[in-house]
Amino acid sequence: MIFKFKKSLGQHFLKDTETLKKIASLKNIENQVIVEIGPGKGALTKMILKQNPKKLIVVEKDKTLQPYLIKIKNNHPKTLEIIFDDVLSIDFNKLDNNKLILLANLPYNIASKLILNLLKNSKIFRYLIVMVQKEVAERFSAKVSSKAYSRISILAQLQSDIKKYFDVSPEKFFPKPNVTSSVIEIIPAKKYDFDYQKLDQILKVSFRQRRKTIKNNLKNLKKFSEKEIINCGVDPNLRPQNIKPEDYIKLSDALI
Repeated sequence: MIFKFKKSLGQHFLKDTETLKKIASLKNIENQVIVEIGPGKGALTKMILKQNPKKLIVVEKDKTLQPYLIKIKNNHPKTLEIIFDDVLSIDFNKLDNNKLILLANLPYNIASKLILNLLKNSKIFRYLIVMVQKEVAERFSAKVSSKAYSRISILAQLQSDIKKYFDVSPEKFFPKPNVTSSVIEIIPAKKYDFDYQKLDQILKVSFRQRRKTIKNNLKNLKKFSEKEIINCGVDPNLRPQNIKPEDYIKLSDALI
């Protein structure tokens, strides 16, 4: 079988056996329902199956990988379920009645969007262990006032706890990416009640120009009021990266 890697799908397959083993055994997943996204030729899939999960559901967009995955399924007919589809269009609520664990080397081009989408349905996940670009991992876990602190940091941290495990060098992939990757764990934990759409809207406007003050970034909103910003406990002259996640909730309620 000759397989051609597709740049458009962000395909970089982890080939290092020790790293694959390490990811699959970070937690005890015996008798759990696991979802893997972008299994590729099934290197991580095989490692997960060795941990004796109750069920492993793999979601792969590239149908040319079917022969590799079917071969693994033939050895695990009752445990492995294969779905060939775009993961961004999948309703995870319908995959299984049990709580899910996500274990995946995510395609680089959809990682941030996918994780934020999954956190909207966080009640169906026990936790997510994913490999993403190191830069993306840093955004998810970035603290207030740091260079990486952004819209993604706030949306993720208001809905989960994030832990970094380790970095993975480019040499451990084929084809070799231009960046270092990181393995992180995301544990759903919604800490505040908020309107996701309102919050996302205010964050997009706020972080459009990081060097401007929050009052200058928000001044074109219909409900803009400097007094309302102050009433939210926020200094209007702060830059967006200096404002705490919970204060953005207050701003979204007051100004959107």
